[in-house]
Amino acid sequence: MPAPNAIQQVQEIPLQIVGGSNFGRFAKINNSQTWNFIVSDNFLVPYAGYETALILNSNQKGRGIYTTFNGDLMVCVIGGNVYKVQQASNGTLYSQYIASLDTSEGDVYIAENNSAQVCITDRVYVYVYNWSTGAFNKLTNAQFDYTIYKSPGYVSFQNGRLIIACEGTFYWVLSGFNDALDWPNTGPAKPAQIGSIQTKPTTTKAAVPIPGGGNNLIVMGTNVAESWQDVGAALFPYQRGTTYNIDYGCLNASSIAELDNMIVWLGVNEQSGPVIMYATGSTTKSISTDGIDYVLSNLTNPENCTGFLFRQDGHIIYQFTFLDDNISYAYDFNTGLFFNVSDENLDYHIARQVVFFKNDYYFVSLDGGDVYRFGTQYTDAKYGTGETAIAKEIPRIRITPPIRLPSQRYFVAKSLGFTIENGQQNIKTLIPVSTNTLSQIIATESYVEITTELGNPIGVEANATQTEYVVNYSEAVDLSISRDGGETFGSSWRLNMNPTGKRKSRFIYQRLGIVNDATFQLRFSGFGRFVCTDGILEIYQ
Repeated sequence: MPAPNAIQQVQEIPLQIVGGSNFGRFAKINNSQTWNFIVSDNFLVPYAGYETALILNSNQKGRGIYTTFNGDLMVCVIGGNVYKVQQASNGTLYSQYIASLDTSEGDVYIAENNSAQVCITDRVYVYVYNWSTGAFNKLTNAQFDYTIYKSPGYVSFQNGRLIIACEGTFYWVLSGFNDALDWPNTGPAKPAQIGSIQTKPTTTKAAVPIPGGGNNLIVMGTNVAESWQDVGAALFPYQRGTTYNIDYGCLNASSIAELDNMIVWLGVNEQSGPVIMYATGSTTKSISTDGIDYVLSNLTNPENCTGFLFRQDGHIIYQFTFLDDNISYAYDFNTGLFFNVSDENLDYHIARQVVFFKNDYYFVSLDGGDVYRFGTQYTDAKYGTGETAIAKEIPRIRITPPIRLPSQRYFVAKSLGFTIENGQQNIKTLIPVSTNTLSQIIATESYVEITTELGNPIGVEANATQTEYVVNYSEAVDLSISRDGGETFGSSWRLNMNPTGKRKSRFIYQRLGIVNDATFQLRFSGFGRFVCTDGILEIYQ
């Protein structure tokens, strides 16, 4: 009796399509990455896109942006120019040039008091713009002693006073009460306006009020941060906490961001490379994994960085960029996941700082002098306004964790399937392809070629040139497979999304070949949104 046919036992292996960037110590360990997505309700959903809202000075770069709710306007610094930006009744933005700074590049810091005075520092001078009167002043050495307090840097506001961190010194100084023109100067001594960082030998980077923390302040140096509290003392209003300090300073004050009850910054100290720190009240933690610590430790110039916090559909996200290393990351405090974010060329994300104004987020760009709207209502990157606007596709990529069997044996990947939102707007085009059909060889019914006496095949005349059409959709997903642990990927296999209105959500690739270490890369191509969840890989041996 013949042996029965062997039955191939198909196994279903969960495939983690929903996830963040893992930053495995080596690609072989885990090279999973997520570009320009975040995770929401166990689905991958798009990270915020952007569009140009206002063109200010395209030959310069954005340096700072600030919203004053009292003045109902934004203050933007583009290159060396300061602009007032407001919204018209039809929702469009318009601007007014205010004045010029003495510098045209580098970080600027902006804060406001309750006297309509907006204080701008560029690490060289202190400037004060009064949005009520329109007055703009660069403080002289008689008003702010630059010889003693060096480089005025990070500026903030608490309890009626503006606070400036004096970079290159251990000082941080207070303005007069709601008076941005009153600072320690070469005139009479003003000890009630001068503080100093004390815990370690260091220089001051920032003085940051704790959001929701009442009178509490964190003063950051290069390698330590101290807790201070405004107790209203006569000699100097702040008193340093004697039982609590943070053993990490600040890499760059432009990485500091505040939202809700949280402060986030890129920290460093004498024994540690860059780490992401955050403080909520008296609790301070670092956001750390082996992978992200390895990434940060291998940056060429981590000090050239910037960061901001914003809220995307309920998710509190810290986006931070290292310009010299051409990379941007986002950390979602809701899910505890990291993501890669980028512009349309997979270079660093162009946003420097984000503010909320008139129910929209806006940012100034690291690469140009425009103001952009930012949010999930935008699924692409749009540059320019009106008829000259150009939309560019934001690359959205998911590289899955590797699939390996404990036995290390080879297996056949029968299919890969997952659920994806389908039937959204999807433009169908027919691409013409010209063909010239070659002569057809004459053969018998048994497919034996008919030849001449000399053995040459007999053919019919060639057909005339004809045009065929290939159907193409604007939205598609490309799959490529790495068979060497995520080091290299093969050619891609495209599946078009369903046409508009056809909402069947099953998406499946068949016959993926033999492999014993598979990493899958999905590239979501198109200008619309992509929403998908985890999948199943069917295999057999």
